[in-house]
Amino acid sequence: MKRGFVPACRLATCALLTMAAGPAAYAFEGGVSPFLTGSTSEYIAALPPIPGLFAVEQFNYSSSNGLYDNNGNKLPIPFKSSAYSATTRLLASYGVQWLGAKVYSQLVLPVVSLHTEVAGHSETHNGLSNVTATPVLLRWDVAAHTNVTFGFDISLETGSYSPTRPSVAVGYTSWQPVLAVRHNNPDGLDLGISNRLLINDRNSSTNYRSGTAYVADFIGGWNVGKWKFGVTGSYLNQFTDDRQNGADITGNRARSLSLGPTVAYNAGPFSINMNYQRGLYAANTAKSDAIWINFAMPLWMGGGH
Repeated sequence: MKRGFVPACRLATCALLTMAAGPAAYAFEGGVSPFLTGSTSEYIAALPPIPGLFAVEQFNYSSSNGLYDNNGNKLPIPFKSSAYSATTRLLASYGVQWLGAKVYSQLVLPVVSLHTEVAGHSETHNGLSNVTATPVLLRWDVAAHTNVTFGFDISLETGSYSPTRPSVAVGYTSWQPVLAVRHNNPDGLDLGISNRLLINDRNSSTNYRSGTAYVADFIGGWNVGKWKFGVTGSYLNQFTDDRQNGADITGNRARSLSLGPTVAYNAGPFSINMNYQRGLYAANTAKSDAIWINFAMPLWMGGGH
């Protein structure tokens, strides 16, 4: 299982969005999810079977040029955003088993540069985004080339955040149980899906609690020698309302869908993946396009499990 590396950046300050379109123009605080959908991709349920310390480096560029209402229609608001991110994921494989599963832990460290332009007002913000820790990840090998993974990601209230300006972090902790399934035949079919819940704490700076949501990252492809070609994407559906000062904010739950091509090259312990995900649908949020370049490598490897 692989979680997404970079929590989604705040698109604009609440003050700017409220002035431009009213509070129903976006869902989640600041218009974004605390998890960057589509970031799992090639690494869904992909945990090394041997003990060691491993690193994944992800480089991402994403852009958006519009906000969308509850019916998926683009709002008449001058809005653009772009973000560059570089994220390091450190994964420890312990070489032990618990409940019949191999045991892992991970730490995710994202650095982001965000530029926003809303109604003629532009800002750039750089810094550390929300750090994510996963104390325990579990992997069960249930059949040939098929495994199931479960973990509990904790996206911590860390990073460079301000309630009055675009920020590269969200101002609250998000609790994220993740269940993923992957069938990856090195000589054929590759199918995987990662299912995630976003359960968000209240932002103590604004007294705002973003609603709970479901996120699915998925991949499908075919392995040809060391190469793999396929498609990848994500789906988000917020199923509870946001709340502020104890009152529900109705009619603004976020939904989004993205899809695009992916290609990967596996050189044994080292691998590289590139994918492009186009935003196909958005409601109460922005529609974003994203390019990913991902590298996976061992830092230290032990013996067999």
